[in-house]
Amino acid sequence: MLNGRPSDDIGLLIPSTPFPSLPKAGAQARLADFFKRRNNRKLRRQGTECARVADIFQEVDEDIRRDKAVALWRKYGSYAVIACVAIVIGTAGRVGWREYKAAQQAEESGRYVMAAQLLEKGDTAGAISSFQSLANEASTGYGAIARFQSAGARVKAGDKDGGLAVYDQIAADSSMDPIFRSLAQLQAVMLLIDDGAVDDLNRRLAPLIADDSAWRYSALEMQAVLKHREGDTAGARAAFEALSVDASAPPGMRGRAAQMLAALGS
Repeated sequence: MLNGRPSDDIGLLIPSTPFPSLPKAGAQARLADFFKRRNNRKLRRQGTECARVADIFQEVDEDIRRDKAVALWRKYGSYAVIACVAIVIGTAGRVGWREYKAAQQAEESGRYVMAAQLLEKGDTAGAISSFQSLANEASTGYGAIARFQSAGARVKAGDKDGGLAVYDQIAADSSMDPIFRSLAQLQAVMLLIDDGAVDDLNRRLAPLIADDSAWRYSALEMQAVLKHREGDTAGARAAFEALSVDASAPPGMRGRAAQMLAALGS
């Protein structure tokens, strides 16, 4: 207490502004804003530096990959070119071969039609010559068909022995498809069925009546006809009856067998 006035003493002891060394509220806000802007600028500079460093690493990585690619191309590029060329050539070759085969088949088809027209017109000699020429030169299925037509044309012209010789040649040709060889043997049997030797016919029929033969039922029918020709009525009746009830036999053949069975009687 000074001079008996406590309030004056307190006013001397306590300054009018507490903590005078601190900035006022407005100054504090400006100071905070200053530091905030400075931190933002610093962060932006750091982000820019990081992006620049990332770009540098990316460029280095791209350069490394490019160098590796160049090195690989120098080492294996010639092989890649050779492989590409081989693929192109192979594709072109396959396409060319298919076109060649199609053109060849069309040409042989035309020759076959012309030979058949000659036969229809009665020019048997010309047809035989054309069919034989096609059979010798064809590289498609028309060659095999032409051989059969050549044999048939000879038979039509009265040259039974010539036709039989062609059928026998086809049957003995190991380069022919087995089904064509068997068909030629069957055609020979049908050609000889009226007056051929029994032993020869049975020899020709033996492989044709096997269970795995494509012409089994036709051969069984010829066998039944042969039995009837030789006077073996009981054997013929049994053979025709077996065919008539065989569900695996072609319907037309079952019908003929039933007709023959009816003609032979009981």
